[in-house]
Amino acid sequence: MIASAEILEFLHNRGFSYASGVPCSYFSRLISELEKADYVRYIPATREDEAIGIASGIAFGGKLSFVLMQNSGFATIGDALTSLAQLYRLPMLLMISWRGLEADRDFPEHSIMGEVTEGTLTSYRIPYWELKQDNWQKIIQSAVDKMKETSRPVALLVKQEVL
Repeated sequence: MIASAEILEFLHNRGFSYASGVPCSYFSRLISELEKADYVRYIPATREDEAIGIASGIAFGGKLSFVLMQNSGFATIGDALTSLAQLYRLPMLLMISWRGLEADRDFPEHSIMGEVTEGTLTSYRIPYWELKQDNWQKIIQSAVDKMKETSRPVALLVKQEVL
């Protein structure tokens, strides 16, 4: 498991000073760490599209943020993502819990979204990487480099027990 404090420090050292999102058990440790941190401000959201709006405002202000959400919530952000974040070339890092895979198949509401998450990201033209414990710094750095190069959203898919 990747230590939340290490991820936050890593992201902060790459210019991220804000985060927003909707709670997910996959991110519970990270959210707890965010609530204690004084160098990355966490702005909770009630919906995933609201979190995209918050991150967009932060990007318009010239700062970087990352957004936490479940993949089922990712399915609800199409308009905010395409007509705001992508249209206006707003860089942000989406951290998406990849629910509905074998490890949590006992939650049937996640099954279909687990199967279509990658295809949905591809359809929305969002470059993505699977965050893994091995080489996690290199994976995040690749995503951040692409985000900065294109000035557009990118995503990290996070399986259960990675964070």
